[in-house]
Amino acid sequence: MKKTLVVAAGLAVLSTSAFASKARMAALSQSAALGSYYLEDNRNQWRSAGDFGGNYVIVEHGTDAPGAAAATSEGGFFREGSSMNYGVYLNSTDTYGNVADATSVDFGNGAVAVVPGRLDLFLSGNSGMDWGVRLGYESVDSETNNEEGSGFDISLNTTLGGANVWLTFVPGTDALTAGGNDIESDMRLGATYDYNGYTLFAEYSSEGGTDRANNEAATELVLGAGRVHGTDNGMFFYDLSLRMTKAEGNRDGVDRTRVPLTFGFETRATSWLSWRVSIQQSLHGALEAGGNSTTARTTTVGAGASLHWGSLQVDGVLQGVSNAAAGAGRLGANDLMSNVSATYTF
Repeated sequence: MKKTLVVAAGLAVLSTSAFASKARMAALSQSAALGSYYLEDNRNQWRSAGDFGGNYVIVEHGTDAPGAAAATSEGGFFREGSSMNYGVYLNSTDTYGNVADATSVDFGNGAVAVVPGRLDLFLSGNSGMDWGVRLGYESVDSETNNEEGSGFDISLNTTLGGANVWLTFVPGTDALTAGGNDIESDMRLGATYDYNGYTLFAEYSSEGGTDRANNEAATELVLGAGRVHGTDNGMFFYDLSLRMTKAEGNRDGVDRTRVPLTFGFETRATSWLSWRVSIQQSLHGALEAGGNSTTARTTTVGAGASLHWGSLQVDGVLQGVSNAAAGAGRLGANDLMSNVSATYTF
């Protein structure tokens, strides 16, 4: 009982504002796009649609890539209702959708890709069991090149026998131009289960690829367990997973089998500042390049911070810290706080 109270107290220190950012997830070595299997964060709604709560507005600045800031910025509005929670999210750029970019157009400052616009709607509640649904829609229309396309995708989750189960389906889409690539459907199916203080997780995903030869589906199976321990000022965590990827055709450069071990911590340093740091390394991993397997150093480090001003929280992350890359351990000027989010709770 005492341990439970310590964990709850530690997490409460860090929960005065909604956690919902890519920056936080990246700093903790979790998926920036889909969230975590076991760490509390509203970003998890992209994997399990009902995993969000609270009243907040979030804006993600996006990655620091030349000419891409406007294309990768995104954000949403979420609110709790009397019987259901709901949310609207604009321009999610790296989660779901199979509508291709239209041919680049020169708007006067050089040619840029015509990227599909996107809208996601979220709804969650409890009808004897927790449930959630996400409906996404994206479209692109370029009169300049006579290209037009659109598509829907959906995510569902519910609790079954103590487990949280989710399913996402993204239908395939037609090519925007004659002779182009049709994009085939994607799906994601997974579950988590709390057991003796650990969260057990399993997930299978399939990316359809295109209808062209030598570019078939890529699949991944993830099995693992993670645990969070609360402290007086925050929490520390660890997880171990097995990730098996199968990529057909010409998709070289994909890890076939990995066993990543991750651990890190998050702490409230002052009333206005939180720090988070994590490290991850695959205990076994082979990189595929040109048909040849090569074992490489796989250690990566994540680090970030949150600034708190009343109901406003700004998250940032250090990116590019990887022992596998040339110049490992060095950060360029553009790497500092290169992915920033702002969350306002009300």
